[in-house]
Amino acid sequence: MKSNKLHILIIALFAIFWLIFIAWGFFKSSRKLTSPGKPIPINATQPVTAPKPAGGTQALTTAAVTDKIKTFLGIKTDKKEAEKPAEEPRPTSIEPSAILVRAFVVAAKDFQDTLPVMGTVKAKKEIPLKFEVNGVIQKIYFREGERIRQGDIVVDLDPRDMQYRLRYAKSKFESTKAAAAAAQKRLEVHQKLYEAGAIIKSKFEEVQLEAESARYQIETARAEMELAENEARKISLASPVDGVMGPRDAEEGEFVTPQDKVVSIYEINEVNVEVGIVERDIDKVKLGQKTKVYVDAHPGVTFAGTVDKINPVVEGKSRTLTAKIKVENAGGMLLPGMFSRADIEIIELPNAIIVPTTCLIAAGKDIVLAPVIPPATVRKTEDEAETGTVSLRQVAVGYRTGDYAQITDGLSVNDMVVLEAQGELKDNAKVKIIGKEELSF
Repeated sequence: MKSNKLHILIIALFAIFWLIFIAWGFFKSSRKLTSPGKPIPINATQPVTAPKPAGGTQALTTAAVTDKIKTFLGIKTDKKEAEKPAEEPRPTSIEPSAILVRAFVVAAKDFQDTLPVMGTVKAKKEIPLKFEVNGVIQKIYFREGERIRQGDIVVDLDPRDMQYRLRYAKSKFESTKAAAAAAQKRLEVHQKLYEAGAIIKSKFEEVQLEAESARYQIETARAEMELAENEARKISLASPVDGVMGPRDAEEGEFVTPQDKVVSIYEINEVNVEVGIVERDIDKVKLGQKTKVYVDAHPGVTFAGTVDKINPVVEGKSRTLTAKIKVENAGGMLLPGMFSRADIEIIELPNAIIVPTTCLIAAGKDIVLAPVIPPATVRKTEDEAETGTVSLRQVAVGYRTGDYAQITDGLSVNDMVVLEAQGELKDNAKVKIIGKEELSF
């Protein structure tokens, strides 16, 4: 008995499952049939009739099937909505959209290309001062960095040793003079005796040689005295030029020799700014080019200079070439060792047509194109925006830098060249100008 009830329950559940499955299928079918789809064009001159089935009974239309399914599932149908005719699709025309661009307005201006470099201020001359004689430093008269004039005494040695030498040389000279005078007197006496036959010839010749030796001793003593006088003048070091005192290498009380540097004098009425030129810019730098020099010690002050020397060797570690810029420094504002920046004037182009290099398109060997928007094609839209047509025009390029290029042929003043574009530019392409730029220098 229990088994029969179990079988009946299983059969009932199975039947309920299939009824739910069939109802869900009808519901999904009705949703697909009632959902909006692509409109089907209908010829208004011909009536729409449903095809008849093979058995002769008229086939149900799609709407009738849908109504029957909705009725079976209990879904209400709005008669007004059912009677409403389907809307016909509106024809649309797709026009190509304009490319958004930023344009550069061509103008003729004076152009100057400069090469920025950095370097160090060097004195025109660095003169090391050394004594020519040995001695002990007695006095140093100038401090480091102090300005001095040509002929000013910088350092003195202790003069006592030189005074002793000079005194000795003078006394020796006087002594030899006295000895020479005595030898000359003796020679005169012996000459008379020899003439009278009182002495032999060899004795006379001996006295004669002694007198001649005394004369040579006088010349030697005179030379030693003059040498002592000259050395006595060398106990003072004087500046050979107008300049500034450099760092000291010796102090008062120190014994120095001719090999020891005491101090350096820097001539700064004219200075050299030594700058490094990288390899790619070596060909740009020439002798005589004008430069502008700046130092942090004098902000806002520009010092004029010229390229005076170019070393012929590229340094191995830095791979740079050293160039020297000559700068007049009559006021002494530039001091050796100052860090400096300089702008070397490479070229000046008066009234030149200059455009950014990003505006140019390389189209082959020696062929350069520019996307030009001729003024005649520019129009204004209702929203005050400007539109135009691109013309890829071949141009001739003159002087060129990393950022700008000189156009010698192909562009005119007031032409607009595409600077940036949000799309691919082709000849006769329609563009919308969203911004303009001009040269700012």
